[in-house]
Amino acid sequence: MRRRSFLGLAGGLSAAAVGLTPLAGCSSRPPALDATGPPVAGPTYRARTDLPKPVIAGTADGTIPSTYLRYPERPVTTVAGTPGDGRPVSILTQTFSPIPPAVQDNPVWSNLNAALGSPLQIQIVPQADYKIKFATVVAGDSLPDLFFASPDFPRMPELMAARAVDLSDHLSGRAVLDYPNLANLPTACWDVGRFNGRLYGLPSPRGAMQSGILLRRDDLLARRGITGELSDFSDLAGICAEVNDPRAGVWALAAVPLQFIRNMLSIPNFWRFDGTTMQSWWTAPEQEQALEAGRKLFADGLVNPDAFAAPNKKTWFSTGKAYFTDDAFASWPQYYAGVEDEGFAMSGCTIPAFDGGGSGKLWLSFPSYGFAAVGQHAADRVETLLKIADYLAAPFGSAEYLTVRYGRDGGDYELTDGNPAPIGTTGAASQLGVKYVTDAPIVNFVPGRPEAARQLDALLRRLVPDALANDAVYLYSRTVADRFAGSQTRFSSLENDILQGRRPVSDWRAEADSWQSRYGAQMSAELTEAYHAAGRG
Repeated sequence: MRRRSFLGLAGGLSAAAVGLTPLAGCSSRPPALDATGPPVAGPTYRARTDLPKPVIAGTADGTIPSTYLRYPERPVTTVAGTPGDGRPVSILTQTFSPIPPAVQDNPVWSNLNAALGSPLQIQIVPQADYKIKFATVVAGDSLPDLFFASPDFPRMPELMAARAVDLSDHLSGRAVLDYPNLANLPTACWDVGRFNGRLYGLPSPRGAMQSGILLRRDDLLARRGITGELSDFSDLAGICAEVNDPRAGVWALAAVPLQFIRNMLSIPNFWRFDGTTMQSWWTAPEQEQALEAGRKLFADGLVNPDAFAAPNKKTWFSTGKAYFTDDAFASWPQYYAGVEDEGFAMSGCTIPAFDGGGSGKLWLSFPSYGFAAVGQHAADRVETLLKIADYLAAPFGSAEYLTVRYGRDGGDYELTDGNPAPIGTTGAASQLGVKYVTDAPIVNFVPGRPEAARQLDALLRRLVPDALANDAVYLYSRTVADRFAGSQTRFSSLENDILQGRRPVSDWRAEADSWQSRYGAQMSAELTEAYHAAGRG
């Protein structure tokens, strides 16, 4: 270019909640030595063959999604009959969106209830408040029929054994074929709900789409004569200095692009197995270099000054008040939705090595965003609940997919030229949080912007093959479960202080060394043992 802990559980299953990071991702599947018997087989994968063919097929493991340019005018029916039994189904889930209208004022919700044949009684909690609500529900022994859980909640093996239904007999091996849409989910995502060798959870597939990247406004950069790819960090910093215009209310960066800088330095994605032991990203020697680079960008006034206190990154980027912002691949369609400027153009930055002369490494996101479990009190309805989950997992191209996300054709949405669009305010009404119960395999689809979908596919295929995975994903460590969240809070606070110039970069090494001696070495040992027990090395 030219210039993510929740339940303490230490004193039993009714202990209070203690914090959560959705990025921890290191404490979901315990090592085999904790299992009461041989691990059950994972669900048999069987891709649906009755769906419309994608324009560009994704990878077989679901990491890179299939690309579609339009929704079929005649969607496929993937669920025969009505899955519900007429009785209400209680659900506890989270949302990142505003809370939708109640069911009596929500046509999308009402229509979904009718399609399922059992009314969904959904308790939708803002993501920021979910940990407190979940802890309260567990402490009161009042878990609903279906409930969302995160893989980094502490003591999940104990919680699942005590409060959730073991779904192994219903989902392991060929048993899952009774639920064709669940069998269509990528194999890797099922490990999110495996504990003590047994299957307890329903996944929400994500693949690489939740991986974080640095987005750029190509249209705005082109007006300044800036085109091409970044060559190194100094190139990024130089471009930011060239386009920054605080007097006009425009900053180069919506936030400090710290993850992108860490990617430039190929810092581990939380945990890296080096052939002998697990190494934490917090102790990586390149962390100080990344923090110094991010600190300088902020000190030089290249970052919106409200980035820490009142961030509004999507709006700043969409309205041209920022040239660069960090987000996930999955956010791609959101930036094009409702854009009236026909000249709007964005792309994602490829990742050069920090000093040039090579490439950095993307951090690959987890195969599944959490999982949903069945409360033990609902053991007599497992088949019904799994049929409902099978409906919720209906894939892109199906009629059920539209019902779950949009409601009634012609009433809540219109399908025009292959693009489903909400009518009136029904878009907000559709945010029911059921995608955290289970979800369809994620696809690459940008309504009305086929060129944007092709562009995203090309970027995924360029960055994902060499991406760094978290080598401890879905491995269980008791010390991680107990101490990771508190550690994350301390490091995040320190990170923000350093970036804003309130503490020196040198404080990071002191904190990292202290953490390593207190908790890190034990975490590493436990995760290394779990890594070997899981047959990964």
